[in-house]
Amino acid sequence: MKEKQLYTKYNLLLPSAFDGGYLVIALYEKIKNREIEEYFTQKEINEILTDIKTEFNLDSVRPWNNIKDNLFHYFLRSHPDEPWKYYLTDYAKNVVDLMVSKLENPYKNHPLKKSVQDSFTIRHGEIKIIEKFERKFGRIFIQGSKKIITDHLEALEDELREAYKELNDILRKEDEQSATSLVREFTVVFRKFGERAEDITEAIISKDQFLGNLLNVVDHFYRKMEDDGKFDRDNVQKSKSDWEKAQEIYTDIREFFNSVDRKVYIIRRQINHASEKLTELQEQFSTRAFFRLLIKKLHRTVLESSQYTADGIKFSNNFPLKQVVYEPVRILYPRYYEFELPKPNIIVNVEVDETYERNEKHKIAKEINRQQIINQWVDKAKDILESKRQLHIDELMNSIVDEEKDLSIAYQVASRLTAYSSENNDVFIDVEQKIISLSQQKISLWKTKIMK
Repeated sequence: MKEKQLYTKYNLLLPSAFDGGYLVIALYEKIKNREIEEYFTQKEINEILTDIKTEFNLDSVRPWNNIKDNLFHYFLRSHPDEPWKYYLTDYAKNVVDLMVSKLENPYKNHPLKKSVQDSFTIRHGEIKIIEKFERKFGRIFIQGSKKIITDHLEALEDELREAYKELNDILRKEDEQSATSLVREFTVVFRKFGERAEDITEAIISKDQFLGNLLNVVDHFYRKMEDDGKFDRDNVQKSKSDWEKAQEIYTDIREFFNSVDRKVYIIRRQINHASEKLTELQEQFSTRAFFRLLIKKLHRTVLESSQYTADGIKFSNNFPLKQVVYEPVRILYPRYYEFELPKPNIIVNVEVDETYERNEKHKIAKEINRQQIINQWVDKAKDILESKRQLHIDELMNSIVDEEKDLSIAYQVASRLTAYSSENNDVFIDVEQKIISLSQQKISLWKTKIMK
């Protein structure tokens, strides 16, 4: 409990219902409805307390003198020029507004897809500089849009929870109502789930499209950083900083939508469960209808097999008949049976092929030696790059082929150096569309230079 003030002043921040809570709500409503003035008197307060006592059938309520000290901390203030008049603080109005928005959330009737599209949309070619990207989707600037989506999902969860409760109430009244009325009520409530499921699907499509467009913007800043590394070395640091900022914005929005996906997954589970309830109800109605059909058949058979006499109703045709269900026992036997004992498994010791073993060990040793040579040449090339600040790939491969007599080693070294330049931001690779052929080798490559 790090925030001790939160615990010690809880009753002051949120007073209980009959210790001033209902009084603040009633004052807020009466001021809003213009039943009392914004600056009210103790007489109006006492009248509201009396109304609360009557409304909730209480024997008594705490008088104004006993609760005013707590309310004067955050909820009420005295008028500076007329101390016998009071007014509600902004904090009190905000608390009541929060309660009202929770119960009457404006996003209940607003499509989630529309909220996502209004808040998160990028047009083609709209963003070219990092400053505009930050103003539109930066962590601080996007807080309002995030809150709209969060409030929308919260309203959706509340609405589905209420609909879920209605469905459970309908299922509990199953024995009291006819199947037709039950299906009608169930369909009315279930329509909400169908509409919300379609809205969520469209919203997810809009969200995925937005994240794709956002990633394209980040890639734009990355390509600009690469181009500056080749042609405008003075602007490399600025381009790198822009790309890092764009990457942070994308990561923040992607994490936000990941949390949205988790909430949507829970909502989808509620909708799917409601669909299962509807299926169960349909199956139950089908079973009940089949049972009623059988009862009608039995009733018709009874009427056809009975007659009324002076002694009462008598059944003809020995109705009802009772017999024991009988079915002959069938013994199934195989046509053929193997009476021989199973043969035991035999372990055969295979002799060691020394020639094969020697050849394989030679291959492994040769490959290990080859990898060591490749690593040595890679280290040597990196040293050249550190000292001379540039390295020509064709010259390096010619040197390796002349000394090692193995083109594959030269190829592996060139591949590793290319990967090394891609992984390090301070190493750049320049490829010129000019074909160079290696001496005494049937291979050609672009003129490539690595710089640092």
